Amino acid sequence: MPVIALAGDDVVPRLLLSGSEAAEADKEANKAPEPPRISSVFGTQTLKEYKLPFEDQYPSGPFERLDKKLFLFISKCGEVFFVRQNDTMELVKPGKPLAKFIPGGETSADESSSKQLVYCRELSGVKDSLLVGKTLYVAYTAWDEASNGVRLAVSEFEVDIENSEVSFDREIYISRPAIKEPILGHQVGGKLALGENERTLYLSLGDFSKPDRVQDKTTSLGKVVRIDLQRLNAEVYASGFRSPSGGLYFDRESNELWLTDHGPRGGDEINLIKRGKNYGWPIVSYGTIYERDGMSGYYGNKFNSHEGYEKPAMTFVPSIGIGPLVKYPSTGRNDFWDNDLFVAGMGNTTLYRVRKEGTSLVYAEPVLSGYRIRAIQIDQNGTFYLKTDHNQLLISEQE
Repeated sequence: MPVIALAGDDVVPRLLLSGSEAAEADKEANKAPEPPRISSVFGTQTLKEYKLPFEDQYPSGPFERLDKKLFLFISKCGEVFFVRQNDTMELVKPGKPLAKFIPGGETSADESSSKQLVYCRELSGVKDSLLVGKTLYVAYTAWDEASNGVRLAVSEFEVDIENSEVSFDREIYISRPAIKEPILGHQVGGKLALGENERTLYLSLGDFSKPDRVQDKTTSLGKVVRIDLQRLNAEVYASGFRSPSGGLYFDRESNELWLTDHGPRGGDEINLIKRGKNYGWPIVSYGTIYERDGMSGYYGNKFNSHEGYEKPAMTFVPSIGIGPLVKYPSTGRNDFWDNDLFVAGMGNTTLYRVRKEGTSLVYAEPVLSGYRIRAIQIDQNGTFYLKTDHNQLLISEQE
């Protein structure tokens, strides 16, 4: 006998229902699933979910919008895909790896060749991208053959939209020193943000799972650096970070630099980054140690504390696996959201709207669940673009 499922394990035989009840039940059973929504107390936006026409590995890579319907995706291992949005996402042509052209010797028979740039192993790989005009900056882990170790590199590429090509231009930053394996590749940082002008780039670097090197001023580990793109020099802007691999955002309206940092067990942070400040890792944390780390003496000396160091603007306990963050612009569409931050919890697959008043973060409101969001962009019209670790792109629909 056909049955209709109710809450829990209860079922009712369909033949016991009246004609109208059975018709309503059939209608409910055949109804299309509700689309996902960013749903706040102060407004909603409906999302359309697109399946990407390629498969990426975890942790997946970033994306850029080239025009309203054309996207550039970079996989974890450095393959570049040009994708066009129609009713579905369509691959423009097969992906090519990020590579550096190496010319052959003038006096030899060597032919020109190319060298793939990205060191892609376990959790290492491409960490972020940033498109400025036709210039693409990419942060990725690179293998240093001379030192037999891993570094975080940032290189500049030229984007040819017409021919769907990306070509290497120059390397603009390399971390120091090279770190011997084993490392935790998801703790190298690598988030990029364009600063107060077109020639200033900010980059976050994590501890590579070597926390004892973070407070060492001779290393790049656990730092935010400010790169002058004209002179190609870099300065340490702030220090004391564990795994700033979620999000980095520079707000040109307020000249504020915001960063998310994965804490240890508990203690995920949103930080307002101030020049010259030390944010305390590995000496202090509002979190505590993972059992896998043991009772090591090199960090967690002050659990549940930031005494003596710059405090985060907001902390999440328990950890949410904090991810990217962006600001919702003043669009005229939703005054309640204007200038608030949207922050992804990758670990708990939740998107939050974080209420911002001045430089204070007041509360975090969950507005979307069920998606592990790796990258977020919001355009000036308030349209959301959310890329997940499950090869999806969610785009909000104008209502």
